[in-house]
Amino acid sequence: MISRFGAAMPTGIARRLADHLTRADGQEDCCFVLWRPSTGAHRTSALLVEVVLPVDGERIVRGTASFTSDYFSRAAQLAAARGCGVGLIHSHPHRRGWQGLNPTDHTAEERFAAQALAITGLPLLGMTFSGADQGHSARIWQRHGRRHYEPLHAESVRVAGEQFTATFHPQLMPAPPAQATQLRTVSAWGTAVQDTLARLNVGVVGTGSVGMQIVEALARTGIGQLTLLDFDSVEHVNLDRLLHATHRDADLHRPKVDLAAETARRAATNPDFRVVPLEASLVEPEGFAAAADCDVLFSCVDRPWPRQVLNLLAYAHLIPVVDGGVRVATRNGRMRGAEWRALTAAPGRACLECHGQYDPAHVALERSGLLDDPAYIVGLATDHELRRKENVYVFSHAAAAAQLIQFITMVSAPAGIANTGAHLHHLATGTIDRDVKHCSAKCPYGGELHLLGDAAPRVTGSHPAAEKACTARHSAPVPVDSPPPER
Repeated sequence: MISRFGAAMPTGIARRLADHLTRADGQEDCCFVLWRPSTGAHRTSALLVEVVLPVDGERIVRGTASFTSDYFSRAAQLAAARGCGVGLIHSHPHRRGWQGLNPTDHTAEERFAAQALAITGLPLLGMTFSGADQGHSARIWQRHGRRHYEPLHAESVRVAGEQFTATFHPQLMPAPPAQATQLRTVSAWGTAVQDTLARLNVGVVGTGSVGMQIVEALARTGIGQLTLLDFDSVEHVNLDRLLHATHRDADLHRPKVDLAAETARRAATNPDFRVVPLEASLVEPEGFAAAADCDVLFSCVDRPWPRQVLNLLAYAHLIPVVDGGVRVATRNGRMRGAEWRALTAAPGRACLECHGQYDPAHVALERSGLLDDPAYIVGLATDHELRRKENVYVFSHAAAAAQLIQFITMVSAPAGIANTGAHLHHLATGTIDRDVKHCSAKCPYGGELHLLGDAAPRVTGSHPAAEKACTARHSAPVPVDSPPPER
């Protein structure tokens, strides 16, 4: 039985629904959709994957809209053939915001709940389109007994791709009251955008030099919840670029994720703020499940395997990923230049693999453990991408800012523009390259892996490096002259 529920759709599906449900005569309309489940640690999302439009005679519009049993049967059989659930969406042309179920709508959906479950094996999805603001609301009909079905309302309905928008259930996900601490922030992009930010669960994967700065910025901006993933400890070699880290943290081998959580709590301006720190790797099942609960993910990792997992989350599970990184070029001990990149991976945009953010061949190397084998790494060329570790605080700061700009642009769409492409900043020339390409025609993330949800291939597994780091940290003695930091 699902206890927490949400729904999501790519921008293309949202546009197709709006085109069908927005009528010139102002009347209501309806259609069916196909959906697949995406299951996280606590939330299950219904991912809309296809619109099944009516053909002549399958629905009647007379102020309100009704549909025939044949139309439902055609949509349900198509859903079963494709391993999907079936959903019914109807419009309220002149309303805005979250829509509950009136008695007529309740009866219409409840009537087909049992058939939908019997034919597809998944609950009936019910949705309402608010024509005045192009918003959506959703619920699934779960079986509570023989011939007894009840709706479980979604916490939110998200649209992701070129832009990120969301409609929230006003009781399950209320907007927090305005805060004096956010006055300047709200004045920049308005109350509507701030209300969205304040109810998002944003995941930060990797809380190192870039991730730690992103965590603080998001907390100060008023994000509702941060989910933090990292298995590493603070070390003395981190202190020149890890925000808020101290010598005592390094002496104690303090988990980076604990330091990040403390930073977030101290910086938060949202009165309902929550932070969930997890000492785990994204590539472990526990880390993957936590990430699947998020609305947006920040990629602050430099390894190929977690980037592959993030890519899958962006396209198979419809969770936009804001990625970035730093590269410093040196020769004979002198810096020749530096670059930092920021981009967003989501349907309608090029994926991390097509952008060259990781090499699929290197994923197998990491999964085999070779990237944690010093003998193998030493054998690589000194300028090999898997050996490059040069970074300093200034460049981490620049990379974090570039990723945050990607995120805010996607959510706020300044001047109506939400997608400005991938940005590559060059230190030596002071220039920025902008790339607005799409995935290649053969890319699996825009093809066979697109919106698979739980049906996507398994990409997680045992991560010996994470297990070793956590075991060593928890078994290490605490220095007598170094009391643990305050939490």
